[in-house]
Amino acid sequence: MSASAKGYHSMLSDVEQAGVLPALLHGLSIRGIEATNSLAALWRPWPLQMGKVAIAALSLPALDALLGDITPASLHPAIPARVVRSRQVSFLAGRLCAEQALASLHMHGAVVGRDAAGMPRWPDGVTGAITHSPDLAAAVVAFSAEPGELGLDCEPLATGDQLDSILAVCCTAADRAYLPREALSAVATLIFSAKEAGYKAMSYRLGRVVDFTEFEVCLLERDAGRLWLAPASRSEWQHRVQPFEVNFAFAAGSVYTSVDLRGRGWWTP
Repeated sequence: MSASAKGYHSMLSDVEQAGVLPALLHGLSIRGIEATNSLAALWRPWPLQMGKVAIAALSLPALDALLGDITPASLHPAIPARVVRSRQVSFLAGRLCAEQALASLHMHGAVVGRDAAGMPRWPDGVTGAITHSPDLAAAVVAFSAEPGELGLDCEPLATGDQLDSILAVCCTAADRAYLPREALSAVATLIFSAKEAGYKAMSYRLGRVVDFTEFEVCLLERDAGRLWLAPASRSEWQHRVQPFEVNFAFAAGSVYTSVDLRGRGWWTP
């Protein structure tokens, strides 16, 4: 290998070990864009409180507008290049949120990798989760000796074919008992989002992709913003996973859900 090739591969390795935030700052600066204030304008509040965690969320449309003609995959080798721009923007946004949340834990410069399955690989001693919707990306992180156990999700309220798909694919008979006629879209989307957040929190333990009908709602407290999921009656998880709480909120035409299983004794080996 030539000296120039070695230098290129060394530089590429350094970039891969750095986060997406420094790469974005560099990409904006060489185009003469004032980066600090521009990035500050991207951040959005996450409407759910979670204890002893750090959460960051940002607007995908605002990030896409800030990027302009910059192709996200050109900024960092971790960003998938063979997907459409919206997927690249979503990936970049999720990693930006993760790095921002890690910085809130005083882990400045910490990087989120990818495992063989493409899932986030968190720094040692940290666990977390990332979510994307058409308008928002968010990440939650916390110090933990155990992987997983955190989950969050955000979904626009479903209508039309999307709502029909949720009802057909996601909802068990037990779930349907909680669906009110006057708020069918909101509660159906909530159930879908709750399962998404729950599966993110449990995925490390379950070890495989879980069907939406393997867990179902066993209690819903709409006014309190809480529901509980439990294994369905014929699920293999019936005696291994205890019912667990999902917190939720509705805002701006979307539902937000979060799960924190740390220290809850939810898993029986």
